[in-house]
Amino acid sequence: MAGGDGPRIRWDGRECAVTLPMAGGGNLEAKWTPETTYVVRIREAGAGEWSFGFETPVAGATFRSLLPNTEYEVEFRVRGSSGEGDPAHARFRTGPAGESGKVVPFPKR
Repeated sequence: MAGGDGPRIRWDGRECAVTLPMAGGGNLEAKWTPETTYVVRIREAGAGEWSFGFETPVAGATFRSLLPNTEYEVEFRVRGSSGEGDPAHARFRTGPAGESGKVVPFPKR
């Protein structure tokens, strides 16, 4: 990886692009427009309001910078051309450093 360039993932809300440096120089790039994405919201377990949320074409996330030793709820909705689907939920508890320590997989599309 010459010049400190590493893999990059870009998502502009419509198109996803991945750039991977090649061992012999140059880059391999792939672009696609996903037919469906995920809308993800998080909150402390039992709290009334969900976070604003984010949209992503990636099917999992690791949450960081959360409160330590706290239980969280995550809501996932699949978004496609017909709008957002019904929500699916997951729960996890953070450790002493405030991290979930694992990737939270999103429901299958």
